[in-house]
Formats: sequence, structure tokens, C-alpha cells
Amino acid sequence: MKTLSFFENLEKISLYLLVFLLPLFFLPFTQNIFDFPKAFLTLVLVSLSLVGFFGKAILEKKIVLKKIPVVYLFFFLLFLSSLFSLFLSPSRLLSFLGSPLEISDSLLTLSLLLITVFLLINSFQKETEFLFLFFLFFLSFTLAGLINLLQIYKIFLFPFDFSKTVSFNTIGTTDTLAVFAVLLLPVSLFLFFKSHRFFKFFFALSSLIIFLNCLLIDFKTAWFLAILETIFLFVFSLEPNKTNFSWVFVLMAVLILAIFFYFFPFSLFGFPSLPPEVSLSLPAEVQILKGVFNQGIKSSIFGSGPATFFVDYTRYRPPSINNTVFWAVRFQKGHSFFWDWFITRGIFGGLVLVLFYLCLLVSIFRKIRKEFSEIRIGLAASLFGAIFATVFYPFNFSLLFLFWFLLAGFLFFSDFETKEINLLSPQKTFAFNLLFVLLIAVGFGLIFIQGQQILAESNYLKALRAFQNGNLDEAIRFCQKAISLNPRFDLYQRDLSQFYLAKINLISQNQNLSLEEKRNQVQLALNNGAQAIQQATKLAPFNVANWNVKGFFYQNLIGVEGAEKSTIESYQKAIELEPSSPYAFGELARVYILIAQDLSQKQEKERTEQNLNLAIENLKKALELKPDYSPAHFLLAVAYDQLGQKDEAISKLETAKTLSPADFGLALQLGLLYWRKGELEKAQAEFERALNLNPDYANARYMLGLVYDKKGEKEKAIKEFEKVSELNPQNEEVKKILENLKKGLPALEGIFPSQPPISETPSEIRQ
Repeated sequence: MKTLSFFENLEKISLYLLVFLLPLFFLPFTQNIFDFPKAFLTLVLVSLSLVGFFGKAILEKKIVLKKIPVVYLFFFLLFLSSLFSLFLSPSRLLSFLGSPLEISDSLLTLSLLLITVFLLINSFQKETEFLFLFFLFFLSFTLAGLINLLQIYKIFLFPFDFSKTVSFNTIGTTDTLAVFAVLLLPVSLFLFFKSHRFFKFFFALSSLIIFLNCLLIDFKTAWFLAILETIFLFVFSLEPNKTNFSWVFVLMAVLILAIFFYFFPFSLFGFPSLPPEVSLSLPAEVQILKGVFNQGIKSSIFGSGPATFFVDYTRYRPPSINNTVFWAVRFQKGHSFFWDWFITRGIFGGLVLVLFYLCLLVSIFRKIRKEFSEIRIGLAASLFGAIFATVFYPFNFSLLFLFWFLLAGFLFFSDFETKEINLLSPQKTFAFNLLFVLLIAVGFGLIFIQGQQILAESNYLKALRAFQNGNLDEAIRFCQKAISLNPRFDLYQRDLSQFYLAKINLISQNQNLSLEEKRNQVQLALNNGAQAIQQATKLAPFNVANWNVKGFFYQNLIGVEGAEKSTIESYQKAIELEPSSPYAFGELARVYILIAQDLSQKQEKERTEQNLNLAIENLKKALELKPDYSPAHFLLAVAYDQLGQKDEAISKLETAKTLSPADFGLALQLGLLYWRKGELEKAQAEFERALNLNPDYANARYMLGLVYDKKGEKEKAIKEFEKVSELNPQNEEVKKILENLKKGLPALEGIFPSQPPISETPSEIRQ
């Protein structure tokens, strides 16, 4: 009996802990501080609950299940559609496990949530037990909502830097918390009206905190969901021949406020404003959906695979996004869960989801019409809102858990019959025991794998901090440790290659090393960096970020044998994977310009012009995609200048100047072109503009001194070069120029920088 009691307690207590901890749980040492830790928590506690469920069944020689075959069938079909999609995924491992950055759309997450529902509806027999689950869940969210209210008013409770913002909460983004809150509102209101004493006070407080969060966040989608839920409650919650005026008043108040804030959103006096959440528009998502479906019949039917939305986004995103400040952002989620599901699961998975929703709606309407039950109607209203929420909003792990938890509650309180399956026969006992052992092995194997990934994340973040502090050896060491714990994640390899690239630059500048020591250390770092980026592209050849970084890595090594070819091939692959981005086109053009500069020194005029024309061709493509892409305008000016077409070069930099008026480096480059054309007044104006923007910009002072020298204003020239000498006391060239000027001789003409001053790069490039 003690053993049986142990397994029963393990089964239930694990679920109690799960529903209480999940809204509050986060880890500060992972990149995705919410979804990844919450998924790991769910994996651990669901695995423990499964052990309790199977252990109890083995000892009792029976299983008692809710008799809902249609629901189980849809669970199986949802799993099956995701499994079919997984086999067509560019990375089956990614689709199964997800990644530390995006785990909520993985097959593992879906499986965990389906098992959670199964356990919730079959582990508890008494309504009081399930009501206690709701109490724990509302207690947890009440605390989470209270934390959010304090955060909004800049009362920060946590010591972490990332948590010291008004938008931090333990659910996700502020908009996510608003959706989460509004989906709980119907259940909270019902429990308030039907509870007594302490619980009445508690659910009154919970409802108040829920509504205050909705009010302060003021998210339009949340108000829309509140309108839907309230209308649902008006239709189904009023008992015939019995009117509760308090209940009607509350519903009317919620409905009026929801309609008002939906149509007239504004910040109330004294209420702090919150930063808006950025998400993909529906037209953009539809275009991505068309792109995936146009790949072929398999992609149309089964989609691109779970957890692969970011791959579809990079390949099929509309070029119009380049007109926004988010052109370099790669969204991990789209406009909504519903449309993301169609993209990653295809027509088959999408139809299964639609039929599942229809089945739920039919079941909701049938059950609440058949017999009046307050808790059932509250859950039905919340579930009704949750179904619509999936169509209008992208779900993170917290919202997905809430959806399935609400479904479990509705199924539990719908009074379905139970079916007892005995395990008395040796065959059934053997099969059940075998399944038990397999599930334990799989469950705890996954816990080990995910635990390693969390440790890897911790080391990776330490590596990033070390890199930001300039400690490259520490950065490399922590990154290597992260790779040893999670060798399948391409991000770690990608960043390790850039750490080695930074180390190469550091070694090259180290004056304490002999030439031989420099050569050996540079070669070692070069080999390690090349190996790391090669491994990244091998692990995830579908990820454009890896090819951008590979191009960037070898671009910095042009002059080393084979670097030019690797750079060009990498950027060409990046263009193939992300054809709507101007970045790879611009960087490919930069490579052709660097090659042309080298060929020009070798007096190979024909090949020089050939590479410059290739550069111009790619830059024009970049500007077609993003007309305000400053690096392309700058590089186009460089290419035209090297072709001897100075007027075209100046025209391009004048355009770039209007796009980036505060860029002092660009002012220098434009001044240089005017200088080389002989327009000294315009050159002087640009150099002075650069110095107004940055008084310590030595290159601009250097060139301004040359202008004064050319105009015969020797004293002004000497004054500028003396300031340059103060900024660069070891520069022998400046000393020579000053010496010449003081002797009345002309100063030496300047040097045209090989690198543009403007930098617009995607997030994977670390500089």
C-alpha cells in the first residue's frame, strides 16, 4: 500500500507543482529565459507524473481512462501530422527537440502538452482535486500579474539586468501576458461568484489583477478576445428564469470597457506607456505560406517541418520588410500560431487542426446546452477565446500550456464516462511493463539531453559576456565548453569562429610577439576558426546566418589562399537562402571591390574592371531590395570612383549622406571624393562637417589640413596636423608632414580608406 500511495502521490504532486510553477518559472542564464526553461520544467515533472501513473497502474493491475475516443483520435492525428512534417524538415533533430531559441513549436513540446492533458484528465477523480489545480494556477498567475504591475511602475524585484525593464514579466512579452490574462478572466470571474470566504476574496483579487494587467498593457487583440468571451458568457451563462444582477453588471462592465479600449486605444492619465511588441503582419505571413506551398506537393501537404518557421521566413519574406527598421530581424514566429502551423505542418496538419477546433466548438456548445454548470461555462468561454487567440496571435510556451490546460479542465468537468482496462493477463502486463520501461528511458534520456543544453546555454552566455569585456581566451573557453555540452547547435560554432577571428586581429597587433610566434598563433586561430564555421554550416546548411558569418570570416582573410573563393561562395549561398535581404548582395560586392583593388595594384586592368562591374551589379540588386541601404550607396561610390567615374561616385555618396546625416565617416569619404576631383571648398565643408560630428576624428583633421595646405593656408594646415599629432603621437607620417609644412614644403596627399564607415549588419555578425 505504501508503494501504491507513493506512485499516486508522485503522479498528482508532480502535476500540482507543474501548474503552480510554470507561470512563474524562468532561468536567467539561458538566451530564451522563458520558453526553454518552462519546457524543461514540463519535461521533468510530466516524466515524474508518468512514472507515478504507470507505477500505480502496474500495482493496481488496471487503468481507468476518460472515455473520449474522438479527443484521443485528434491527439493522435495532431501528433501524426507533426511527425510526417518532421520527416520533410531540413533538420529532423531541430524539428523534434527544437532549439534553445525556439522550442515551443517542436514535436517534443506538442508531445509533452498532449501527455499533460492526458494525465490531467485521467489522474484526478474528484472535482475538488482539479479545483485545487485551478487554485494553484491562479495563485501562480496572480503573483506573475502582480510582478508585472510592479515592473510597469519600475519597482524591479529581480537583480538581473534584463529584468530591470518595464516590459519584463515571467510569462513572456507584455502582450503575451495580456492575452494570457484575458483568457483566464471568465474562469476567474465564475470562481469568484461561486466561491466563499477566503476563496471568494482570493478570486476577487485575482480577477482584479487580471483586469489591471489588461488595462495597463492595453493590447488590442486582448480586448477583442475579451469581447468574444463576454458575448459568449452573455449567451450561455444566464440561467433560464433566474437572473443574477451582479453577474450581469460585471459582464456589462467588462464588455463596455473592452469595446471602448478596442476602438479607442489610449493611455490613461498616470498610466505608464509600454514599448509596443513587434510581430509579423498577416499579409507577410500569407506570402511566406505561398512560398512554402510553391516548393512542391510534399511541402504543400506536410509543410516545412516543426520549429522551422525562421527558415521559411528568411527564404520567403516579402521585400517590403526592408522598408522597416526590422529588415535585419529574423522572426522566430509569424503572425499567429494558426498560420505558423499551416506553414510548418502543411495542408494535412492544417486540416487536422481546423477539424480539431470544430470538434471542440461542437463539444462546447453541446455540453453547456445539455446541462448548466458554472465552472464548465467559464472554462468553455476561456477555451472559446483561446481558439480564436491562436488565429490572431503567436503563442509562446506559456500560452500553449494555458490552451491545453483549459482544454483539460473542460474535458474533466464535462462528466465523460470512464473505462477500466484490466492488466490481469500476462500479455497485457508484459506489454504495459515494456511500455513503462521505454517511456522511462525516453523521458529521462530527454531530461539528460535538455539538461545538458541548459548548461550549454549558461556557458555560452558567459562566453558572450567575456567577449563583450574583451577577454577572448575566456570567451573561446566557455564557448568550447558549450559546444561540448550541446554539439548540435550551430550558433555556438558560428560565434566561436568569430571569437577566433577577433583573436587573429589581436595577435596581429601584439607587439610583444616575434614574427614567428605571430605566424604560428595566427595559423592556429585561423585553423580553429575555419573548422568552427565549417561545422556550423554542416550542422545547419539551411540557416543563412551561418553562411553570412562564413562569408564575413573569410572576407577578413582575403589575401590568404582560398579565402576569396570561400567568401564569394558563402555569400552566394546566403543570397540563395535569403534572396530578399540586401546584406549578402552588399557584402559580395565588397569582396569584388577588394579583389579589384588588389588586381589594380598588379596592373591587371581588364580583370579589375570585370570585378568592379560585378560589384556594381550586386550593389544595384541590393538597392532594388532596399533603396535606403547606406552601405550599398557607399560601396557603389567606391566602385564608380575606382572606375574613374567620380561624378557617379559623388552622386551616390550625396544620396547616402541624406540617409545617414550623422555619419561622420561618410562625410570624410564624400570629402575625399571632392578632394580628388579638385573641388576644395566642398571637400573642406565635408571635412568640417565630420569634425563637428566628431571632433576627435583624426582622419578628417588630416584631410582638412591637406585642404588648407592646397589652398596655401599653411598656418591653418599646421594647426590641424598638430591636433592630429596629439591624437596619434606615434604616427611618423604626421610628423613628417608637420616638418614639411614648417619648411614651407607641400604636404603629402592622403590615403583613401579601404573600409566603408557605415555598418548595417544582421545580428549574427559580431564586430
